[in-house]
Amino acid sequence: FGSATALTIEVMTGYRAVESMRNPVMEATSPSDFWGRRWNVAVHGALKRGVFKPVRRFSSSFVAALMAFIASGLFHEYLVHLTVMYNKEPRVADDNVCNALNTDYKPQLGSNMAFFAWNGVIMVTEKLLGRNRVMQSFGSTLPRFMVVFLTIMTALPLAHWFGNPYIKQGLLCDFQEGYFFVTKIV
Repeated sequence: FGSATALTIEVMTGYRAVESMRNPVMEATSPSDFWGRRWNVAVHGALKRGVFKPVRRFSSSFVAALMAFIASGLFHEYLVHLTVMYNKEPRVADDNVCNALNTDYKPQLGSNMAFFAWNGVIMVTEKLLGRNRVMQSFGSTLPRFMVVFLTIMTALPLAHWFGNPYIKQGLLCDFQEGYFFVTKIV
């Protein structure tokens, strides 16, 4: 779908559309590959220019990376506030369209921040361990599917910290009418 949309934009406007996601879930080979080269490339570029590089001038790359993830966490907390906390129009719960909608749900503020701080720590840890020869040989001997699996498992156990505020308030419910979603069958 994304490629078709990009092609349509190019044909209609003459502007080249930049691919925002580069198959992070199936092709990422490390947390830094996932966050830095595959997941939301446009936001990565903005955070690199606006946070990482300025902080890096006065501190280490580890501190700069953590600050970029903290800035991303703050940005997502702001989005939760705007889309979930500040949304004054009541949503009508339609169980046929969105089983996840919970009109009484109040998001835990700070969960997005915690999710991105965790991933910042994972990135710094990856860079520190990557200097170790044992870790370098360990990563190069694993089959690719295992490397991808381990990469995803650095974020997946805590992904609910990121997704719950959006899912529970029904922000993604409108997409279910037009796109295929995998949902729990009771």
